Amino acid sequence: MKNFLYTVVFNLLSFSAAGQDQVLIDKLQNGGLNIFMRHAITPGKDPFKVNPPGDRPYDCSPGSRQLSDEGREQSKRIALRVKELHIPIGEVYASSFCRCEETAKLAFDKYTITNWLVVRPGVFNPELDRALRSIPTKGFFSKTSSGKNNVYIGHGVTLTQGVLSSDFGLSELRIFLEEGEALVFEPGDRPKVLGKIKFY
Repeated sequence: MKNFLYTVVFNLLSFSAAGQDQVLIDKLQNGGLNIFMRHAITPGKDPFKVNPPGDRPYDCSPGSRQLSDEGREQSKRIALRVKELHIPIGEVYASSFCRCEETAKLAFDKYTITNWLVVRPGVFNPELDRALRSIPTKGFFSKTSSGKNNVYIGHGVTLTQGVLSSDFGLSELRIFLEEGEALVFEPGDRPKVLGKIKFY
């Protein structure tokens, strides 16, 4: 009887998570949202990942923290899943650290490297704040909605208190994302967090 109850509870939780994912997928298929994704899997164990002393932007040498083979496979699975779900992708931006750049390349096959995705906990980042609240458009000079979703690939410390304005409603000290996991934002003057999603 106990095993039966465990099975029922597990199935209910699974159904709830699947239902939440489907709501986000439906919204993403319509475009116009912003997706913040933590880079794919790197060596070590969450939440105790350690950046080596030689880890720095624009450097993919052996001294940097790079994707593991598992992370590269995860990035490829993300690429397949996004295509299978017919989620339209617009601009893709990646932090200037190698692990973010490689995630973007393998998962989306396009990206623009940007330094404003490199953040410090508790330090307000106006460029990232502005980007995540902006509706994806057809270009810098065209404010017509692209009908696609923009992607921002950054780090586990990005969604900490103080990095984004209080308009985002991130009252927790930190929203933890697993490596490769994403958080979906509905842009606007008062942006809204729609939820987490995994494409792997």
